Amino acid sequence: MRIVARVGVVFAIAAISSVVRGQTFTATAPGDDPGETLNASATFSISDLDLIVTLSNTGTFDPANADDILTGIFFTINGDPKLTPESAEVAHGSSVIGHRLPLGFAGDVGSQWAYRNDLVRAPNGTDEGISSTSLKWFGTKNLFSSKKIKGFGSFGGISFGITTLDDLGGNDRGSLKNQAVIQNSVVFTFSGLPNNFSLSDISNVTFQYGTSLKQPELIGEAAANDIGETPTITLLAAGMLGALAAMQWGVVRKSIVAH
Repeated sequence: MRIVARVGVVFAIAAISSVVRGQTFTATAPGDDPGETLNASATFSISDLDLIVTLSNTGTFDPANADDILTGIFFTINGDPKLTPESAEVAHGSSVIGHRLPLGFAGDVGSQWAYRNDLVRAPNGTDEGISSTSLKWFGTKNLFSSKKIKGFGSFGGISFGITTLDDLGGNDRGSLKNQAVIQNSVVFTFSGLPNNFSLSDISNVTFQYGTSLKQPELIGEAAANDIGETPTITLLAAGMLGALAAMQWGVVRKSIVAH
């Protein structure tokens, strides 16, 4: 019985240690046109040694031009680890609008988003960047994937940037007309986090809009420090520990009574 109890305790502790942690950053600023307020959010989370970044355009207006489309995020990681970009996917519940997609498209936009960790003179003193447009740093060699989406050209421009949930594609004019944009989140996955990595190592989060560094940049502020699935996992672990303690106490009581 004691051997079983020890195995159970180890399992419970392992369950606690595998909890996904998340840090959310948000930013808000006036848009260029009347009634517009730019809103963006990014949630950084850890799963094993993978870093997962969910980037969202949380504005509540119908974009009128490229300046209203969220096209990237910059940030700093303490220690500057070299991460490996694994995937860029349209988030669950989000979609691509504004342009017809090929049959079989399943949400992989890795050929339309790029990553670098060696930026110089990037916004807010950052050196890490994820972008759907070239700016002056990103090119085809920096893409998450070389697998192209049929019917779409090379990486760059406003294509596959992130728009709002209130985007009415039929109203698009000028630089937005016939452009595929994502409504409203993309999930990026990176491997290669160091064992001692902490979400507190991430700082200087900056959101980029449009296709030029002259277009809006929003400084992010930490909004929440979430522990994914805490109630379920923690209660499970706590329940197991309590049950095991009761089992051990019961064994002790029984042995006392027996003597």
